Amino acid sequence: MKKNKIDQCPVCNSNKTSEMYPADIDINKLMFTYAKTPQSNRTFRVVRCSYCTHVFCSPIPRNIYKNYEDVIDHEYLRHSRARILNAKFTLSIIKRYVSSGLMLDVGCATGDFLKVARDYGYQVEGLELSKWSSKITRDKDIHVYRENLKSLANRFYKRYDVITMWGVIEHFENPIDEIKYIKKLLKPGGILAIWTGDVNSITSRFLQRRWWYWQGQHIQYFTHSSLNYLAESSGIKHTKTLLYPFLATYELMRNSLKRYRFWPGVLKILRPLFKIKPVWVLHIPGEMFWIGRKSEKL
Repeated sequence: MKKNKIDQCPVCNSNKTSEMYPADIDINKLMFTYAKTPQSNRTFRVVRCSYCTHVFCSPIPRNIYKNYEDVIDHEYLRHSRARILNAKFTLSIIKRYVSSGLMLDVGCATGDFLKVARDYGYQVEGLELSKWSSKITRDKDIHVYRENLKSLANRFYKRYDVITMWGVIEHFENPIDEIKYIKKLLKPGGILAIWTGDVNSITSRFLQRRWWYWQGQHIQYFTHSSLNYLAESSGIKHTKTLLYPFLATYELMRNSLKRYRFWPGVLKILRPLFKIKPVWVLHIPGEMFWIGRKSEKL
């Protein structure tokens, strides 16, 4: 791996890094929808930190989040059923730590998770940059903030009992700052729940560049260690890490597999399985469900 001391880790600020992969994507060809193609796993240049084990794109493209403001994603809507089933699983776990109270879902998209959380007894709010997605969430009678975490943290202090981020943290340009804003928003003893990929997992190491988390939209790739380092350096203590329960439907698997050239053959094998059972619960190594708690004293 090529050494490059100008690359500074966005989690621990170390310059002890090495290149994992060169860039193979043009920023003008980035995809910001849920639809997958063989181009989906192309990324910017990827670097690994030898100190905290974090993996990240360098140089990090600036203001990439603005691309989400005008996205309309009809493919995403097709998989609402799978997200609702996932929400029921994850909420049954979150309930063990905080059984009620005010919840914020960061990057709430079309509000499927928050709708289920409300049914589970939480008061719910969302944060979402997409105009299209936030309107769909508001149509479910859920309050949505169309602003960034910094803006929200400047207005509210110790407001939330639970903050969730499902497939969000890998998009942050400055994860240190964002987690500090989350800590400010959480009440003492409040819970932060995160779903993201584990770049140190057996699936990542086996599939290498073909691992499904390698995507142009993703600019941060966490390991269990680097996520712990990030959170605890910001005042949120790691509590539990599990495998995220991935509830797979045939349509969801069909879309996910489209990034691979061999997908038609795999679908032929999977189709009869989904006829027998329409939803399969998969606990896949590399799907990290991380839970941390803000100190009671903060």
